Amino acid sequence: MTLRLAGFGVRGDIGGGMTPRVALDFTGAFAAFTQGGRILLARDTRGSGPMLHAAALAALLDAGCEVIDLGVCPTPILQFFVPRYRAAGGISISGGHNGMGWNSITLVGADGSLLDPGAGEAVLDCFHGGRHRHRSWDGQGIHRPVSGFAATYFDWLASFLRADAIRERRFKVLVDPVAGAGCAYLEPFAERLGLSLVTINGAPSAYLPREPEPRPRSALQIASFIGHVRGDAGFVFSSDLGRLSLVTETGEPVSEENTLPLIASHLLGRRAGPMVVNCCTTRTMDDLAAEHGVPLIRTRVGQAWVVAALADEQGRVGGEGNGSAAVPAFSPAFDGFLMMGLVLEAMAESGLTLSERLRPLRRYVRVKTSLPAGPNGPESLEPFRAAMPRADRVDRTDGLRLDWDDGWVHVRASRTEDIIRVISEARTQDTARARADQALGVLERML
Repeated sequence: MTLRLAGFGVRGDIGGGMTPRVALDFTGAFAAFTQGGRILLARDTRGSGPMLHAAALAALLDAGCEVIDLGVCPTPILQFFVPRYRAAGGISISGGHNGMGWNSITLVGADGSLLDPGAGEAVLDCFHGGRHRHRSWDGQGIHRPVSGFAATYFDWLASFLRADAIRERRFKVLVDPVAGAGCAYLEPFAERLGLSLVTINGAPSAYLPREPEPRPRSALQIASFIGHVRGDAGFVFSSDLGRLSLVTETGEPVSEENTLPLIASHLLGRRAGPMVVNCCTTRTMDDLAAEHGVPLIRTRVGQAWVVAALADEQGRVGGEGNGSAAVPAFSPAFDGFLMMGLVLEAMAESGLTLSERLRPLRRYVRVKTSLPAGPNGPESLEPFRAAMPRADRVDRTDGLRLDWDDGWVHVRASRTEDIIRVISEARTQDTARARADQALGVLERML
């Protein structure tokens, strides 16, 4: 049984930690926090979605909320509409990049970003304290299912992008939405930008046809035949369209680590500004910051922390190394449709293929691994720092990151599993692997 609580949401395994009771209580806590305000509600296609949706809807109506129900809808589109409906917040029921047996309830603030850490603590206080808003018969909420909103979203997106330049290229794109919430939205997106669309796993399903985390091994279907259909680019999404990895026209499945650098390099080439990333995002972002003379701010791991820092620093672009990017000028969300549009815009304006557009980016080799640990991990990571080679820089923003001239290692206790995550990045595979193995050895002795 697994259940993970955070200020911006709760996630767990269905039939284990994540139950209708948890959904009722957690949503009720959020409704109390918003004082029964207007709430947007959406879910993805997972089989547990209707059950959690029913529980969340019941809690919201009990609290007197007006519920604007978007139905099956990607999380970033819900985030886009929260401020436009002048809502007090939003709830997205989606497992995102987690496996099929998992689902989550993600909370969105009034500005459209994931609930900020301070507000999240207030929701957790309501949850743990059992503080809910139970209304009498004449104070119950209102349920308002809506449709047709996608056209408005794509109008805004097309006006934000240089859509004419994209249309002129008449790109053929291959898209894999992993049978998730984005399936019904792909055709309108393609029509707005004049794309020839080929979908893989494009029929909505309660069962996910592949691992939902976008990464090279998830992209093998597209990579195997993009050349045969003469596609210009391939896009591989998580089930909520919050993460994206790429496949080039040559059939190369590109690491999800390169999604953000490609988008950032395109945007900075147009107008410079601060960038925000988490503390274990690729050093390619440091290279871009140096090249364009802009500050690079690092945060704790998680969309809520990155987007909050983007607002504080008036950032141009931000994201994480999991294939996510946010552009505050459009929306405070990790938005897959925006990311896909910006990649196509970068190709259209440069006149380059996707592989050519990626080539100038300095790519590093990564090794990601983990080892089992208790619920809280080791009491301190200082013994780890002392046992590793002396680092040029030490970052304790989230866990511990040690930087050397030719690479870095980052270790932290996972907030979703009882493991310690280890990431090693270097210029060569041998160095990255050797440091990862060394880090694992030190941690095993500590535990």
